[in-house]
Amino acid sequence: MSGRIIITGANGMVGRALTALLQNQGYTVVPFSSRTNASNGMNATTGWIDKKCLENSLAVIHLAGEPIAQRWTASTKNKIFQSRTEGTALLARSLAELKNPPQVFISMSGINRYGTHRPNEILTERSLTSNQGFLSEVSAAWEQASQPAAAKIRTVQLRTGVVLAASGGALKSMLPAFKLGLGGPIGGGTQQMSWIRLGDLTALIAWIITHPDCHGPINAVAPETVSQKVFAQSLGHVLGRPSFAPMPGWVISVLFGQMGRETILSDLRVYPQVALASGYKFSTPDLASALLIALRE
Repeated sequence: MSGRIIITGANGMVGRALTALLQNQGYTVVPFSSRTNASNGMNATTGWIDKKCLENSLAVIHLAGEPIAQRWTASTKNKIFQSRTEGTALLARSLAELKNPPQVFISMSGINRYGTHRPNEILTERSLTSNQGFLSEVSAAWEQASQPAAAKIRTVQLRTGVVLAASGGALKSMLPAFKLGLGGPIGGGTQQMSWIRLGDLTALIAWIITHPDCHGPINAVAPETVSQKVFAQSLGHVLGRPSFAPMPGWVISVLFGQMGRETILSDLRVYPQVALASGYKFSTPDLASALLIALRE
């Protein structure tokens, strides 16, 4: 493989892993800062963007955004919303104006585009979307912001579930309690959890780059959705620790507020129909094998 790939958010958990994978595949990876007025970057606040850097690239992958996993105040909610919409809009408009645009623009989104609680439904890319909750509103605006690019180049909105890796995200936060034998089902444990191992997420992104049939919304989740209770049992088993200490939903609400209710207590069974139809094969489609590898990632 060869070609230049631009990545925003290259220093994050996903960005670092994706950079390493793409470089191993022979691509030249160029980090593109989302908070600068200098070259190789952009600044949505001032409207500055280095279009010259974007010209003649093979792909642009937009990962940057304010972290979701923090207590939501009015200020942090505003930062989350603006970081995902203003930067995406500036990037998408600029890509559409290039003389030699990339072949594909991949912009992150989230499974909360389907809402927060959809029990007893299997959600594919053809399912109705929802504006139920703050994250749903963010995801809707986030995906809409990428549309100017879609008018000129192949554009993908990657609806990502919980990313499993010991180096960051939800799994890293869970590990201390589970290693002490204090982990267990949360909020009753019946809610469905849609997840993807970090290595499969980065491999899927690399797959999308070279497969022109992949466009529009794509669910970046493993084929196997599990209940929160099953997830806790599986993680405890892999660690060789008990996992029977339940945490009531009201505790999550007290500790994390709206963020906890919309993420930790969400109930979404999402299926990667487009990815599978394109021929992508998950290296760890089941939770047990995914956790074994994720604990080393």
